[in-house]
Amino acid sequence: MQVKIVIGTISLMLTMIILGFAALREPSRLEDFTLARQGRQIENGAELFQSQCMTCHGVNGKAEECYDAATGEQIGCAGLPLNYGPLLCEDTSQRMINMNWEGSKPAFIQATISSGRYGTAMPTWAADFGGPLRPDEIEDLVQFVLNWETEELCSAPAFQYEWPATIEELLAEFPEGDAARGKELYVTYGCSGCHGDPEGDSAWAGTGPWQGHLAEEAGTRIEGMSGQQYVYESVLYPNNYIVEQCPTGPCNTPSAMASNNFYARMGDTAEKPQDLVDIMTYLGILP
Repeated sequence: MQVKIVIGTISLMLTMIILGFAALREPSRLEDFTLARQGRQIENGAELFQSQCMTCHGVNGKAEECYDAATGEQIGCAGLPLNYGPLLCEDTSQRMINMNWEGSKPAFIQATISSGRYGTAMPTWAADFGGPLRPDEIEDLVQFVLNWETEELCSAPAFQYEWPATIEELLAEFPEGDAARGKELYVTYGCSGCHGDPEGDSAWAGTGPWQGHLAEEAGTRIEGMSGQQYVYESVLYPNNYIVEQCPTGPCNTPSAMASNNFYARMGDTAEKPQDLVDIMTYLGILP
């Protein structure tokens, strides 16, 4: 009898030791399992991004280099940069503030992918809203986008150029424009994705009005305002004035162009404002 008691006591103690050891390892095991699942999500999200999103948001999500899925030709990036510090490196990004978003950053990205962005080129992607992707695929895309939040990206010092009130003040600092470079930047910033090729067909049917006649029309948009100042403010503060008619109907209010945040994107380094001068030179707004 005493032998059985001793054996039972030892068995109980061994069982408790084993269970205790397993309990100690459980957080680490769960973390490894979570990381492994997240890794699979990121891999699948990368494939989905390449097949579904890269045409608008660009190679590596920087909205700088986009290619037509059918022809392989380089086109303007109609989407915003996603591999982008101001979106990823703060708990509350400026985009979230602009949209009056009160939830988390992952939830904001998921909602944007799922339901799209009305009035822009961003369609709905979730099957619940008529799109082609399942809920798990939406979640995989979210994890892939969040994966771009790296220490290197977020440790870069933040900079925002203080745009002067007038184009004349900007030209005092950046007096020379490069039309050839401006033509490239017109594509890089996605202008052609919404406004078409200003050297091409005037029967453009995209999101925004064709800009081939902008040099002649800009000075007539706001009484007492020069065409140069009008274009300058339209790029930086697109909601100040919205043209009445776009190719597919009345233009959006507030302007869909506001979501591109050119104010920040063209001013995130001390040299970047030159981009705006070059684009305006290409469009014939500046000599």
